[in-house]
Amino acid sequence: MIHRLLLTIFFLLLAYTIQAQSDTLSVDSLMIKQKSPYVAMIRPGQKYLALDVMGRLGGFHRYRYFPNEEIKFRYKGKKYREPVYGVTDSTLMLVLEDPNTFLPETVHFRIDQIEKVYVNRQIPFITQGTYLFPIAGTLFFMADVINLSRSEKKLAADSRALKAPAVMIALGAICYKMSYPRYRINKNHRLKVLETY
Repeated sequence: MIHRLLLTIFFLLLAYTIQAQSDTLSVDSLMIKQKSPYVAMIRPGQKYLALDVMGRLGGFHRYRYFPNEEIKFRYKGKKYREPVYGVTDSTLMLVLEDPNTFLPETVHFRIDQIEKVYVNRQIPFITQGTYLFPIAGTLFFMADVINLSRSEKKLAADSRALKAPAVMIALGAICYKMSYPRYRINKNHRLKVLETY
C-alpha cells in the first residue's frame, strides 16, 4: 500500500516537473499557442505583470498577467481577485468599488508590497484529481460501511477501511497543491513589470 502511494507521488512529481519547463517563447507566440482571448488587445509597448517562479527541482516558469486578465494576490494581509486594469512601472491597477460611494474607482497597488500571488494551473489529469480522489475515497468508505452494516445488521465501520480513503484524500490534497499553488514573493518568486515588443 505504501509502495503504491510513493509510486503515485513520484509520478505526480514527474508530471509536475515535465510541465514546468523553460519558457522561451515570445509573448505573442505564447499567447497564440495558449489561445488567449486577449491576444487581439495586446499591442507592442504594453506593460504587463510577470511572475517568475523558480521551482524546487530547478524548473523555471513565468506567469503573465495582461490587462483584463484576472489576478489573485494578497496585499497587506487582504486578498484580491480582480481583472488587471493596468500596469505602470511600479504599480498594479485594479478597478474596485468604493465602500462609501459604491462607485468604481481605480486603486493602485505597489508591486513591491504584494505578499503572495495565487495561481490557477490546469494540469491534465492532476487538476481533475483535486476533487475526484476525495470523492472516490468517500464513496469507498460509504460502500464499506453499507456492506458491513448489512452483514452485521447494525451501523458499523471497519477501522481498516479508513486507510484507502485517507490515502485518496491525501492524493487530492497533493493534486490541489500542484494545481493551485500560492507563491510568496521573495528571491525565488519575483514579481516584475515587463513590456511587449
